[in-house]
Amino acid sequence: MIRTLATGLAFAASVLALSACEKQEAAAPPESAAEAAAPAPAPVLPVSINASMVAMVSEAADPIWLDAYDPPKNPKEWRELEYHAYQMAVTGKLIQLAGTGPSDAGWVKDPQWIGFADEMSAAGMDALAAAKARNVVAVDKAGDRLVEACEGCHKIFKPSLTSMGIYHAPSFPPGYTPKEP
Repeated sequence: MIRTLATGLAFAASVLALSACEKQEAAAPPESAAEAAAPAPAPVLPVSINASMVAMVSEAADPIWLDAYDPPKNPKEWRELEYHAYQMAVTGKLIQLAGTGPSDAGWVKDPQWIGFADEMSAAGMDALAAAKARNVVAVDKAGDRLVEACEGCHKIFKPSLTSMGIYHAPSFPPGYTPKEP
């Protein structure tokens, strides 16, 4: 999984590097000073932030939290934890882009949203460092940091914790019972 992620990132970097080397056509001069100063429009996700959260954050966060209860037992499981940590770190930045959801544009303009998203990325980086060090105590701390960021954000931006019809069911370890929201 990590090899696929690394290959994809290397490919993206190569495409960007090659596109920067292409001969640039001369652009027509701007018609006004406002046009010259206008920033490029921000990229927009093709799906809602909610869909991104369910598909990506749930897929990455649940294993990070659960690995503290049932730690990885072999190199393959540790690599899977690294992969989930990468997902979390990247998704924290990704959800700072608006998507197609009704609240997305407002969320990404809110400094609290940005703070929680940055904290999610930082927790992902903590989980990555813990996984690379094979340190279960640090995995647990990264998971706690992630829980704080997620719960804090949901209290303000999505108190009902609804997935708006998008469903994800994690496999909890034996004996673990999730708390009701």
